[in-house]
Amino acid sequence: MNKHFLITAILLYSSILFSQTNTGSPYSINELGEINFSGNVSNLSMGGIDVKIDSIEVNLNNPASYAKLKTSNYLVGTFLKTSSISNTISSENISSANINYIAIAIPTKKFGFGFGVLPYSSTGFNLQTNQEFNDENSIDTRLYAANGGVNRVFLSIGFPLTKFLSFGLTSNYNFGKFEYESFNLYEGVNYGIYSMSSSEITGFNHQFSSNIDIPINKKLKFNILLSYSPSSVLKSVNLQDLYTSTTNLINANSLGDYVEVNLEERGLRSTELSVPKKYIYGVGLGDINKWFIGAQIEKKFSSNFKNEFLDINNVEYRDSESISIGASYIPEYTSLTSFWKRVIYRFGIKNEKKSIIVNNLPINQFSLNLGVGFPLAGLSKANVGLEFGQIGEQNSLIVKENYFSLRLGLSLNDIWFIRRKYN
Repeated sequence: MNKHFLITAILLYSSILFSQTNTGSPYSINELGEINFSGNVSNLSMGGIDVKIDSIEVNLNNPASYAKLKTSNYLVGTFLKTSSISNTISSENISSANINYIAIAIPTKKFGFGFGVLPYSSTGFNLQTNQEFNDENSIDTRLYAANGGVNRVFLSIGFPLTKFLSFGLTSNYNFGKFEYESFNLYEGVNYGIYSMSSSEITGFNHQFSSNIDIPINKKLKFNILLSYSPSSVLKSVNLQDLYTSTTNLINANSLGDYVEVNLEERGLRSTELSVPKKYIYGVGLGDINKWFIGAQIEKKFSSNFKNEFLDINNVEYRDSESISIGASYIPEYTSLTSFWKRVIYRFGIKNEKKSIIVNNLPINQFSLNLGVGFPLAGLSKANVGLEFGQIGEQNSLIVKENYFSLRLGLSLNDIWFIRRKYN
């Protein structure tokens, strides 16, 4: 039996939470979908490293950073992404946009805390599987489509254990919905089977992190980040309806007989989706208020991931790993005469071995990041980031996705809980 896996079209995804398009990538089939949120715009512009802690802008991906916060911090981030997806047969351009995160962080005398909401992941793909059976001289064609995503409400807290060591915890409540469509068509058979399914996702997961700041001299400081996200389980409540159809161009007129599947009998009414455990290790060296350079390794143990309700041939999983290197530079942060000397310039690269395997071919991703942080009134900043990347490769079995992302983030600061001496 020869199997041929061909991604033939792309579905655009509309965000459940923010009513915007989040992804059209065929690789959003990966685990819980394509990850929309992976850190602040400022950190993403440095390749996604989280080891750098700023006392005026909290890092949402590193809860230990709340321990160092000196002012109240309001954060909002957005993105616009365009992609060119191609294989040896065809190509297509897609675009997506959404809010990336909305958050508030507040320092107190003994600790810092914060909360917010974000669209964590999105799914939006349309793919085809052809299976040829030589002994029966027939072809089984299966079409799959999906859209939806997982949103998160989070609460984070960070506190200093010693002068040089801080610790943080983030708890995420995940909720969302995935909708699936599939169509099975057999050569020589007049009617195919069209399926409409959905999964309601809920559940918690957590992240722990610690930062160590080691002063080398009055200016230089060495940083170490350790982060751990234990494995957790999300609950999926599922529904499925089946129809007969004479064509894969599904519309109301083409649908025939209808059956509501009794998932209770099959043990699929309520299933579980695992969130794999993840480790992050980072190191960095910086001259305070001048420059910083860091590196990070992230390991996620995804090889046991399985979605029992969504059965797609030729898709497997492996443990993923990424390596990031990033840097930032400020010419002169105290300059009173030059705006551009107070601008933060950022650079980063990231190489990722993704967890998804398609048609026995592992999928990898590489990205180049650039960014600037423009000073606003007081301690606030407007962050702009650019990302150029590639996922997969171009051949007859998988597709290559070249993408460009523009990210905009606002970091606004204020001081709370201080009594005014003068009005």
